[in-house]
Formats: sequence, structure tokens, C-alpha cells
Amino acid sequence: MNKNEVIKALNEALEGELGEMVRYIHHSFHVYGHGRNPIVGLLRARAKESMDHAILLGEKIIALGGNPTAKVSEVLEPKKETVEEILKDTLAAEKESLETYKKYLSLVQDDVALDFLLRKQIADEQEHVDELEKLLRE
Repeated sequence: MNKNEVIKALNEALEGELGEMVRYIHHSFHVYGHGRNPIVGLLRARAKESMDHAILLGEKIIALGGNPTAKVSEVLEPKKETVEEILKDTLAAEKESLETYKKYLSLVQDDVALDFLLRKQIADEQEHVDELEKLLRE
């Protein structure tokens, strides 16, 4: 396992999780209507999960001798969107995160703990994708 490559990949993932946290919170401000509370609750719960993921990644980066990034992936400030558009944007971001974590698996080789951490992230992201796809299903 190349520690420098792994640290770089984990920092990219950390940057993404921080961006997701901001995106979820910002989207939650833009939900209107009588069905607002459950959607806001979902978005803010996902923001907290992104924060938890970011903490795990930061701690692992430190354990590997690296320096966790303070960068946040670019978050485009949404225009006025419908709840459906917000959920579609969120789904696209979750799918991107899922693919990113899958890509990083090949870097960890024989580090069982890091492999487990990434697989847990993958499982969480897949759960988010599944949930959003069910919400968007007609």
C-alpha cells in the first residue's frame, strides 16, 4: 500500500464529505410546503452522517501520518428548486460519492481496517442512493 496515494485519496474523500455536508444543509433551507419537515429532517440527518464520515476520514489520515484537508469540494449554490430537483441533485452527488469510494478500494490492498472503513462508507452511500431512488420513484 502506498501511504501517500492513500492519504491523497482519503483527503479527496474528506473534501467531498465536507462538501456534501454543506450541500445537504443548504438544500434543507430551500424546502417549502406542507411536506417540508420530513424532507428537511432527511437532509439534515444526511449532513450529520457526512460530518461523521469526514471525522472518520480525518482521523484515519492522521493515523497514516498525513494532514487532513480543510478544503470543501465545490458546492454550487442552488437556484430555487423543487423538492424533486433537490432530491435528484442529491442522488447524483451520492452516486458520485459511491463510485469514488469504490475506486479507492484498490489502493488499500492488505490494510484490513482501511478496507473495512471504505466498505462501510460504500455501504452507507449505497443506502443513501437506494433511499433517494425510492423517494423519487413514482
